[in-house]
Amino acid sequence: MTEKMTNEILICECENVEHQLVFRYFTDEDVVYMSVHLCKLPFWKRLWHAVKYIFGHSSRYGDFDEFIFNPEDADKLEEIVSHMKGE
Repeated sequence: MTEKMTNEILICECENVEHQLVFRYFTDEDVVYMSVHLCKLPFWKRLWHAVKYIFGHSSRYGDFDEFIFNPEDADKLEEIVSHMKGE
């Protein structure tokens, strides 16, 4: 039995390819995997984060970026949700 893997890549409406979501799922599974591209920070900002990490500081909110859904990707999202529902 061969499973077919489906990939859907959504790029943020700002059109920056660093802001992307990659959805993957196999036709034989009910699980959908999502990968998020994490943006690189400038050197001094990474160094500052490293120093804070060494001394045990961490934000209780975690690290965030944003993704703006493009209305043209609605069909792709519907396909992913339909797969998750088993339709």
